[in-house]
Amino acid sequence: MIKSVSTGKITFVNYDANDGLGGTSFVAQVALKSNAGRYYFGGEHGLDVFSEASENEAPPELYLADLSISNVSLLSAKSDIELDTTLTEIRELELPYDKNDLTFTYSALHFSNPAKNQYAHMLEGYDKDWIYDNQRTATYTNMDPGDYVFSFKGSNRDGVWNEKGKSIAVTILPPWWQTTWAYLGYGLIFVGIIFGVDRVQRRRLLAKEKERSQLREAELRAEAAELQAKAADAERRALQAENERKSKELEEARSLQLSMLPKELPQLPHLDIAVYMQTATEVGGDYYDFHVALDGTLTVVIGDATGHGMKAGTMVTTAKSLFNSYAPNPDILYSFQEITRCIRQMNFGKLSMCMTMLKIKGNKMQISTAGMPPSFIFRRDTRVVEEHLFQAMPLGTMDKFPYEIKDTTLNSGDTILLLSDGLPELKNSSDEMYGYKNIRNHFEDIAGQSPEDIISFFKNEGAGWVNNADPDDDVTFVVIKVK
Repeated sequence: MIKSVSTGKITFVNYDANDGLGGTSFVAQVALKSNAGRYYFGGEHGLDVFSEASENEAPPELYLADLSISNVSLLSAKSDIELDTTLTEIRELELPYDKNDLTFTYSALHFSNPAKNQYAHMLEGYDKDWIYDNQRTATYTNMDPGDYVFSFKGSNRDGVWNEKGKSIAVTILPPWWQTTWAYLGYGLIFVGIIFGVDRVQRRRLLAKEKERSQLREAELRAEAAELQAKAADAERRALQAENERKSKELEEARSLQLSMLPKELPQLPHLDIAVYMQTATEVGGDYYDFHVALDGTLTVVIGDATGHGMKAGTMVTTAKSLFNSYAPNPDILYSFQEITRCIRQMNFGKLSMCMTMLKIKGNKMQISTAGMPPSFIFRRDTRVVEEHLFQAMPLGTMDKFPYEIKDTTLNSGDTILLLSDGLPELKNSSDEMYGYKNIRNHFEDIAGQSPEDIISFFKNEGAGWVNNADPDDDVTFVVIKVK
């Protein structure tokens, strides 16, 4: 119980072992309030005594501990950004357009109970409001040119905030082709073209006016009508040719995507594997693949390229080649870092590859994910579905991203479900998404069936959800059951 010195208001604060509490299991009838205002509570761990306390109204001191630009700290000798002042005193920063990946690290100094200090941050020009995530770092990638103000604040364990906070103004300069001088040059070129076209048009009209006569008026009208008909026919044929070109390109992208998939599934004595993919009207970029090492380790990957059409097909081709190169490596995190490095070196722009990779050796499994939906594991012994969700960036977006890896043990009858976001984000006629909750609940009900039957069930579920319409995105499943 905390009493505010300034307002006299009494509030209650939750305490735990970090505050000296002996335990959390209390006996219901063992409680007492003394005349001195103390509260006594008894439990299996002993007796805890509480008394009135005043709220610590001293807000914490705020410090900017570090600022990394494109994964290089300003405090590092590798940084090519020169500061006019110290990092703690910096108030504004101007950066070129290609230095637009920023990570702020900050701290709130208050030693009453530092573990319960709270944090919030906001980037004006990007975030709409304060973000209360209690994290001491904030990362922003691929920031557009413009002016921003990054602010952060913190509170002590009693929730007293330093509302003044700390701020740093950041300006991302535009590339030269987006500067004022560049646009001025574009404008002059455009004006010059308009002036030239106008002069040519005036001369043409004057020449026609001189040659025009009453005797040729009807003939000119007929010629104009004929030209208009030809133009309409030409426009129609051009539109038809464009539609045929796009259809051919989509079909080529679909064929390219399907050609990247394995022709045969691995045949392993302790695993039963089934897969399914339905491509969208406009190719969505889904991909899956397998690799069996000489020691019997099975590597499974499922991915989803950003974008659609031929661009997505190009990314799938790249992912296929990189998977063939790095699948034999036993370190999933090393493979992710190398794939990211190769994709970034190819300068695909904003294209990237979401991917889940797992390795199964005997009854041991490792799994990591980069921007993909959660993976599900049905445990036959407990008949419970585990959901493995990773918060991670897609491959090719950020160098040295700290991807997470999980280890687990598989037993006979356990079933693994990997999927892309095609089915969960499938919308019906009421604009409702199928959702991950439906997938988890249904998987828990049918996980005892064979992988082929599980895939058949979800295939029919998706078709029924959209009344057998073609999906807007690729729908992909990989199901693995331990025999």
